[in-house]
Amino acid sequence: MTDEEIRKADPYVNPETGIAVAKFERKARVASYQIGAAGNIRLSALLRMEQETGEEHMDGIGMGYEWLMKEQKAFLITTNQVTIHRLPQRNEHLTIVTRPLGTSGVQFYREFSFQSEGKEIVRILQVSVAVDFREHKPLRPDKIYEYRIFCPLQAEKKERPSRLRFEEMPKLGDRPIRYSDLDRNGHLTNTIYGDIIEDFLPEAFRNYHNAQINYQKESKLGDTLELFGEVHNDGFAMQGVHNGEIGFTAFIS
Repeated sequence: MTDEEIRKADPYVNPETGIAVAKFERKARVASYQIGAAGNIRLSALLRMEQETGEEHMDGIGMGYEWLMKEQKAFLITTNQVTIHRLPQRNEHLTIVTRPLGTSGVQFYREFSFQSEGKEIVRILQVSVAVDFREHKPLRPDKIYEYRIFCPLQAEKKERPSRLRFEEMPKLGDRPIRYSDLDRNGHLTNTIYGDIIEDFLPEAFRNYHNAQINYQKESKLGDTLELFGEVHNDGFAMQGVHNGEIGFTAFIS
């Protein structure tokens, strides 16, 4: 899907900020505290950069977190699919470009391209659903188009990641949910899943190039995630379970 197709589908530009729905760019520098033990940027740091870029884009078109809360609506991320061509290094300056890719069913698709010196080094495909707090159910995309959020296009099939499903796997350990893990809604922050995955990932799989996380059920303070995982095809499958229900599923390769 081209930039021109997206602009035609939703040409809205916020007159106060000059920021468009169709495309948004943000500059970022890789800080020392984002680097992990292997000398590379942590998965959680990439997810935080993705999240902040999306937040700034929504703020720029006048529909940020506070506005959504006032409307009693929210976007909940259901999938992050990360493709790594090369990991950013400390002090590297990045341009993060995000574009909406359309919808399928009740799901919204958006890409984040992490670029260095004009070349893409990381790409994150984000899938989310919009929910209405009053009705406690997902909203149809046309209810969101009324607010000029996202473009009314059908997401291409190649941009729609498959749901991860695995059979019973051996237990890896437990991970209690702590206060510092929580977001402003009182749930385990999406980005922290990156740390949990890397903490329980076997050493042989730490030099990975692809990571997909499906967020299925929110975890709260006091919950304990039971982590299960095993080698699956050419990668490592992982699952977090609490109170007998799957909280997240991931595949790393």
